[in-house]
This record gives sequence, C-alpha cells and structure tokens, in this order.
Amino acid sequence: MDLHRYSHVVWDFNGTLIDDLDVSVAAVSDMLTKRGRPPMTRQWYYELMEMPIIRYYEKLFDLSEVSFDTLSAEFAEGYARHFALSRPAPGAQQALEMLARAGCRQAVISSFEQGRLLSALRAAGWLGYFDTVLGADNLLAESKIERARAWRRGMQAVRRVLVVGDLVHDWEMAQAVGADCILVSCGHQAFGDLQRCGCPVFASLEEAFSDSQTISGKKHI
Repeated sequence: MDLHRYSHVVWDFNGTLIDDLDVSVAAVSDMLTKRGRPPMTRQWYYELMEMPIIRYYEKLFDLSEVSFDTLSAEFAEGYARHFALSRPAPGAQQALEMLARAGCRQAVISSFEQGRLLSALRAAGWLGYFDTVLGADNLLAESKIERARAWRRGMQAVRRVLVVGDLVHDWEMAQAVGADCILVSCGHQAFGDLQRCGCPVFASLEEAFSDSQTISGKKHI
C-alpha cells in the first residue's frame, strides 16, 4: 500500500508512539499494593485491559468502595512518578519522518490529558510533525471517538485517513470516522485481542513501516 494514498494519519500516543507499558504497570501496582493486593504484572495487565478504562478498573477494584475519579487521580500520580521508565517506541521517529516525506498531514488523538500530552510530544521533539493534537480534558481516559468525529468534520480535502494505534479502541475510532487502521501489539493490548479487529496487526512500528508498499494485508504476531 502506497502511503501517498493517505492525506491524513491519526496517531494514538500511549503504547503506540511511546513505549510506556511498564509505566502503567508500575502505576497500577502502586494502587494495588496500597490496598494490600498483589502487584500488577504484564501478563495480568494484558488479560484485563480494555477501553474505556473504567471497564479495566471495574475488574480490579470495587467501585462502590473507591470512586473512579479517585482511581484516575492515583493512576495519574503514579504514571508521572514512574514516567522515567518510558521511551520512544522503536520505529516511531522513522515512521513520523516517512509519513511527513509522503506528504501526509499527521494528528494525535489520545486519552492522555492534553497538557501532559503536549509536554511529552515536545520533550520527544515530535510536536512539529503534527497539525492537530487532541488530548483529553481530564484524567479519566475516556473514549476518543467523539473527538475523532469532531476532528473529521472539521477537516477539509481529506482523501483517505489512516489510524495507527495499539488498542481495539483505536480500531473502533477508525471505524467511527471511516478510516483505515493498523495496530501494533507492543503496546497496551494483547495480540489476540487486536487480531479480532480484522485489520493488519504488527509487532512494532519498525515492522509496520519497514516497507510502505506492503502495510496492507499483512498480519503479524
């Protein structure tokens, strides 16, 4: 598939452009151990993760005893505390440059709070790649679909849109705006969950963008 067919590419951030799985695992571990529970592991995280994030918390905590707002605030504090564990996802820089050279306009639509998202993009040196950065206006990691629909309605001369993410929710967002989608299984959701979406799934951005002519139709574990 020739990337030149796309006028716009919409990126997820957490787990896609940035490898922050260990940050999230550590933050949730703090929340669990605070309550005398065993710490989170990568395997357990993958077994439970789904979006919107409240569904994930419902599997871990009794929301009649601790509110979703409290859990969201605790996670945000823990995420900031452990953020040094994060790093740019392998292949992220190369993919951004490849798309820019192909003439694609790029956007980020993320559940990450807007101020934190802008700071992280600026620190990575990536802010200049994006025409649009749409983070959340709170810490609740809610659905991105309505923001994506609003973005799509406001765009002019859109030929075709590609969404790149690491969650089933990113595929759902792509469906909601009539976009193509590719997913990477090195982020916050397991390959088996992503595979059920029926779109191409890659092990990493390095693999996904290693040959822009062959993105379509490949699926990888």
